[in-house]
Amino acid sequence: MTASQYETQRFSSKTEWRTRAIQASTLYLRTNNLYVNSEDIRETGYTYVMPRNILRTFIMATDLRTQVAVYMYGSSPPESPQVKEIRCMVLVPQLGQHNHVQLPNLLPEEMGSEFLKDLEPLGWLHTQASEQPHLSAIDMTVLFFFLAIMFCYMGLIFYPY
Repeated sequence: MTASQYETQRFSSKTEWRTRAIQASTLYLRTNNLYVNSEDIRETGYTYVMPRNILRTFIMATDLRTQVAVYMYGSSPPESPQVKEIRCMVLVPQLGQHNHVQLPNLLPEEMGSEFLKDLEPLGWLHTQASEQPHLSAIDMTVLFFFLAIMFCYMGLIFYPY
């Protein structure tokens, strides 16, 4: 017999971690059917090429409700400077919540990483729980922070769900 009522109550989590774990374990399967809308392709400006294995690794590191962000680094082939090939994504320590992700103030190249010395920063990428037709206020703030540091940063939001 228990003395208090809370000892007899059944524990239930609002996040239902089992359901989230099962759903997150199948996210990588969604990379099998990725398509680029041909209306979004323009002859002017930069063209970004992301290898499927890098995108797949990023998706496997994400969560359904907590936002995750990475910095993208790459280079341009000598014959076509308008094409930017994403060579790596850097996953830095961060605080992610359902509505935003907080990144550190120091960028990875400022920390003196030898792996990034031949690559240029291309932008940042983060997940979100639902598709939005526009950037949120938090995304705009982060993007302007990057633009103040380096003009070449581009922000992308990935909606894998």
